[in-house]
Amino acid sequence: MNKTLKGIIAGSAVLAALCGAVVVLKMTEPEETSEESSQTGVSTELWHTHSDDILEVTVDNPNGDSYTAYQKKETMKSTDMDGNPTEEEVSNYYLKGYDELPMNTVDIRLLATRAPEVFSTDLVQEHVSDADLSKYGLDAAVKVTYKVADGENISFLIGGETPVDGCRYLMMDGQDTVYSVSSSLLEPFMKGIHDYLGTALTEAQAEDDDTIIESVRIERKDLDYDFYFVYDPYYAENTNGGSMAVHVMEEPVPALLSADRSSAATHGLYGLNASEVLTPFPTDADKKAAGLDDPFVKVTMKTDDKKTTVFRLGSTYKTEDGETRYYGMLDGLDCIYGFSADQLIYDDMMPEDVISRNVIDMYVWDIGKLECKADGVSLNFTTKGSTQEEVELTKNGVKTDDTNEIERYRKLYSYLLETKAEELVYDDIEPDSEPLAQVHIERQDGKRTYDIAYYDAGNMKAYISVNGAIRFTCRKSYVDTLIENLKIYEDADKELTMTW
Repeated sequence: MNKTLKGIIAGSAVLAALCGAVVVLKMTEPEETSEESSQTGVSTELWHTHSDDILEVTVDNPNGDSYTAYQKKETMKSTDMDGNPTEEEVSNYYLKGYDELPMNTVDIRLLATRAPEVFSTDLVQEHVSDADLSKYGLDAAVKVTYKVADGENISFLIGGETPVDGCRYLMMDGQDTVYSVSSSLLEPFMKGIHDYLGTALTEAQAEDDDTIIESVRIERKDLDYDFYFVYDPYYAENTNGGSMAVHVMEEPVPALLSADRSSAATHGLYGLNASEVLTPFPTDADKKAAGLDDPFVKVTMKTDDKKTTVFRLGSTYKTEDGETRYYGMLDGLDCIYGFSADQLIYDDMMPEDVISRNVIDMYVWDIGKLECKADGVSLNFTTKGSTQEEVELTKNGVKTDDTNEIERYRKLYSYLLETKAEELVYDDIEPDSEPLAQVHIERQDGKRTYDIAYYDAGNMKAYISVNGAIRFTCRKSYVDTLIENLKIYEDADKELTMTW
């Protein structure tokens, strides 16, 4: 036997041995599963259209909300780079049957714009039987249908998540091939109605909106009085630096309001936002269960455009993370919303939280007459002029242009401005003694007059009466210092005291 033949025989033996080894390995490897039979990396175009051609998107979720979003062409106003006004037609989408409720139209639009065309990330299995659909979560699939203009509907089924992060199983409706598709493309269809309904219940008042809030009444079950705020045009015309609100409190006690601290009470129904959507189109039973048939808080706002806005807060509930929220409804929106206590002022507001504490609010050179009486002392001033440099001052019938005298008058009035409403007096109180001091103030234009009187209230406090009604208390030391200032006013050598 020659060497060549020996080599062939030897090579054949080795090959046979190798083949036998392969057979053994093949016989002992695990049986393929359907996922292991996937054609890794096979990308397939599943559908293709344009978002503007999608007229409706219907989502049927057997385990959640089912809904339809419809396209609506709208004209949006804008400006170009040169600042010129422009108009553009855009396609917005709204939920059918929910047109009267606020919606997140930007998010709803994603139902049409997120996946107008889709490619799979892989082909998972072909010819899937009905019995195998459960392996992919397609036995209870979310079904999505696009109604396409001038074309056939596109319908597909969304199953569960794949072992590969960021993907879901998908099958075209009426077919039997399962694909994997990026979850980000399918995410909008997994949301429910509550995710697409909005929580912005009213718009904020624009700077150029001159609508006047005529009144706001706040009724609360835990108080034996209402809050009642009314618009006072005097403060709209006479801002005195903007520290005063244009509304005043008439109930429970007439008082001036702090512009900063009262705005949430007087203007809180503008720009009203909820924390979450709870129950669209509630039944009477739903409202009763939420405590809205007999609300804890009722806010009624009336505006000069003849509109009345009513907002109600019911009982409280706990969120999953333990936050306490209120059930709430706004008249005209047939939906129960959840409100965080941090979003509202109405549930625990007290009068002391919103008043300005000021009793006298006139600017010194707006005053035409000032009369002060205390402990046998009487000072009567009249003034004309709008600045300290041009004012004409008359004291007890004697006119003076002495700058020192004018400055002393200004300083005395500055002390009167320090009268502070430290506590409110809710009950009707009749004084049982003569006033400790009295002050009468009139504006030059006659638009406002104050009669202020101070009475001993005991416990080192004094009552403050405004126009004949006791409304507040202050420290008696303030009144004692006022009396002393009146006593020494005529003695120019003695400085007026500004602290107490």
